[in-house]
Amino acid sequence: MEIKENEIVLKPLTSKDVSFFTNWLDKGYIYKWFCPDGEEDRKDWLDEINNVGEKYNHMKHFIVNHNDKRIGFCLYFDCYFEQEYSKEIYGKIFEKNHAYEIGYLIGEEEYLNKGIGKIIVKKLEEKIIEIGGKEIFADPGEENIASVRTLLSNGFIKMKDGDYRKKI
Repeated sequence: MEIKENEIVLKPLTSKDVSFFTNWLDKGYIYKWFCPDGEEDRKDWLDEINNVGEKYNHMKHFIVNHNDKRIGFCLYFDCYFEQEYSKEIYGKIFEKNHAYEIGYLIGEEEYLNKGIGKIIVKKLEEKIIEIGGKEIFADPGEENIASVRTLLSNGFIKMKDGDYRKKI
């Protein structure tokens, strides 16, 4: 199956998408990266997803669609609103609307290893450019080779383990 960039669309996450995200999060190949600390991480993710637009209004969550089929999830957020986290992971405090962190997953196995991650990262970058962002950050586990390769192929530079950055 060949996937074309224009066939991948990021749609804002709605309450109708939560069950898809929950099912994907419970898949072993996703759980190990999104929930490295186990059930506490899972609970935090579900709290975040269920409270989009409320206490997480600084985060933009999307469902990734291929020809109107839900196949994945992605997000970005302004690091300014996550100062403690940003200082711990990236060692710095950010100004508002300067640095954004991204995250993504492909939840449907038949869509793995098709180059979709690269398309998702590109589309997230386009959204961040539109709002005036200057840098993009990501913190994949180093053992997540597919994600690391995706970031590097999109022009990210490894600063240290779990710290990938791109100036835009």
